[in-house]
Amino acid sequence: MWKCTNCYHVELSTERPELCPVCGAGAEKLVEHMIPGINGEKTLRNLKAGFIAESQAHLRNMAFAIKAEQQGYPQVAKLFRAVAEAEAIHAFHHLRLLGAVSDTQENLEAAFERENLARDSYPELIKTANQEGNQQVARIFSFTRDVERGHAKLYEKALEHMLGDVSTDYYVCGVCGYVSDGALPDECPICGAPKDKFKKI
Repeated sequence: MWKCTNCYHVELSTERPELCPVCGAGAEKLVEHMIPGINGEKTLRNLKAGFIAESQAHLRNMAFAIKAEQQGYPQVAKLFRAVAEAEAIHAFHHLRLLGAVSDTQENLEAAFERENLARDSYPELIKTANQEGNQQVARIFSFTRDVERGHAKLYEKALEHMLGDVSTDYYVCGVCGYVSDGALPDECPICGAPKDKFKKI
């Protein structure tokens, strides 16, 4: 296995890749990554596949819970949320066993790099959606791109908070996902949603 020292991606291959498949960093940025107690490439691939499947199941069940609530089935919504929480626990264990959870400073750096990579991929996605006449998809991609820019800044600021032992609250827009650090805005600067659409974290 190889770990990219630029974006912290873990690549499951016996040969060192020429480029990181996530950020495109050269082979010199890829270092050998051993996971104590895990043997065999098939097991590692199964852990990675399990992480992806459990993560998707978590989000799918959260979406099902929202729909059940909208349709007036609060008990079913509660069940979907409970199962979603269980799937999140499974995904966490898979990710931990893959060695993809490090100390907090490295996790912040990895999150920062991944937000920048995600943000940079959206212009092409927006262009394609518009070319194919999918304006609603392009709008959601545009919101996501703009929110991703803010996420990278939040991770930078979080490192400063961590080093300065600063405590802050975060407010998440329930429409587009924008995150405000320390202050509840009157309206979302990305999508214009009113402040009652924000959730305090």
